[in-house]
Amino acid sequence: MKASIQEIEVKEDKTIKELMDELRLSSAPILLVVSGEIFYPDEIKNKRLRRGDKVALIPLIAGG
Repeated sequence: MKASIQEIEVKEDKTIKELMDELRLSSAPILLVVSGEIFYPDEIKNKRLRRGDKVALIPLIAGG
């Protein structure tokens, strides 16, 4: 199985939480790459994003 990394460009100023809610990913197991740093969304939910910022969404896949 191949996980796809999705990169999005922020269209208007908002917080990480607002972006996650907008994308309906508030409970999805993902990592975010913001300004070259990797975070769990809950770690930086109040971080402000600016219009034009790029955020990469990396899905977490568990298996056994």
